[in-house]
Amino acid sequence: MDLLTAERQLQAAQRAADVESLDALLHPQVVGAGPDGTVFTKEDDLAGYRSGALRITSLVEESLDIQEDGQTGVTRMVAAVDAVQSGAAVSARLRYTRLWVREDDNWRVLAATFVPVH
Repeated sequence: MDLLTAERQLQAAQRAADVESLDALLHPQVVGAGPDGTVFTKEDDLAGYRSGALRITSLVEESLDIQEDGQTGVTRMVAAVDAVQSGAAVSARLRYTRLWVREDDNWRVLAATFVPVH
């Protein structure tokens, strides 16, 4: 699988709240940081999808840049996102930056950040 395919699979899994696919695409030691500086782990992220506390209702990719270098890669994406988080509807235009590592021909996210784009 190439990195573009992995990124698109991750986006599809987020839209569908597909915890099984997210589990496969996120490295066990993944750490993310949100717009408010909150740091979250893989289990934090998966728990939000499992419980329904986070439900992405729309994620539309506006731009995507990909860098690969051997066993590592970076994706930088801007997307318009509509979601329900802890019962509240939220809409934002976000820039996601993800560090990917390749293990056994599979790409997995090791680090991620997302911030608002104005």
